[in-house]
Amino acid sequence: MKNKFFFEAVGKAFCLLFLILGSNLCISQVKGSSEIKVAYGLGTTTDFVNVFSTVFTLGYGPYEKRNSGAFIIEYNYAIKDKWVIGTDFVYQQITREYSDHVSEKSHNYTMAVKSDYNYISKSKFRMYSGLGLGLTMEKNRNPSESISHVNFHLTGLGIRLGGRLGVNAEVGFGYKGIGNVGLAYNL
Repeated sequence: MKNKFFFEAVGKAFCLLFLILGSNLCISQVKGSSEIKVAYGLGTTTDFVNVFSTVFTLGYGPYEKRNSGAFIIEYNYAIKDKWVIGTDFVYQQITREYSDHVSEKSHNYTMAVKSDYNYISKSKFRMYSGLGLGLTMEKNRNPSESISHVNFHLTGLGIRLGGRLGVNAEVGFGYKGIGNVGLAYNL
């Protein structure tokens, strides 16, 4: 029931974003401008940790049964014409199953600060790289198993197409995944 509510809320948020931010004006990432992004990514550092823990426990530890992928919300502010700082919020839900067929569901929340540098910053095209550093909190049903750890994201290559409302795609490694795609809106 909670999953259904969460996905309905995310769907409504996307629809609301399209309605509110429907214009497509030409604004590049210049000093003093800001933007908000929503994206979806796959292949996060949490996923890699789960794979390695399964391999190192020779199958006796938990293995990943289901994974929601990473739901990403970002806010970026240009402090210089090509240099951007911002914050990331990432949510990921993972279900693990142990060898005795007991399942465990965890909710992973990552809050991070980041910086991007735009190599190309035109009105309808941007290419950038960046680095983020934050904290991931993993909440399980059993509070004694909830953990937190430092996490990072390295964006090797990011591309944004469009004016005020655009699409973006990133390739990298970290809490946002090996790859992520989404929508971006200049405020």
